[in-house]
Amino acid sequence: MPDKTLKKIEEDIKNGDLGKARDRLHGLISTYPDELELRRKLGDIYSALKYPTMAGRYWYLEEDKTPEMEKACAVFEKSEGNNPYRISRALKFKGNPEIIQKLQLDPGYSPIKEKVKERLLEEPADTFGDRLVTIGCFSIFILIVCFILIGIYAVFRWIF
Repeated sequence: MPDKTLKKIEEDIKNGDLGKARDRLHGLISTYPDELELRRKLGDIYSALKYPTMAGRYWYLEEDKTPEMEKACAVFEKSEGNNPYRISRALKFKGNPEIIQKLQLDPGYSPIKEKVKERLLEEPADTFGDRLVTIGCFSIFILIVCFILIGIYAVFRWIF
């Protein structure tokens, strides 16, 4: 991980610029999805910004949770309707599945956590929206090719 960016994040937090620190952490999480410590820091920032749902989202994969973290995770679960599928999609974990396998989540506070863990380990299924995007892109490509062919045909009709 780039130490320079982490130092900038710490400076932003000290200066009270939590929005900038949050944005930098989002970038680092997308670049280094296996680093769960980044998710913890982002959860801390959302907690300081008084967004318990978002804090719970980023603290959800934390093994050693404080009572504050557990409450935020419960708020996050409730915001997703206690649905393991929706929770796992909202977590947006793109890292190595082995990290999730090794993770020891305490199911004492919430029985949903094991189901979410199983969902994260499954291969993501294509949703209707995913298929719709693929079909839409393919349709646009065919439409462009048709317009090109019609244009070539029109040019040749004008010339000859």
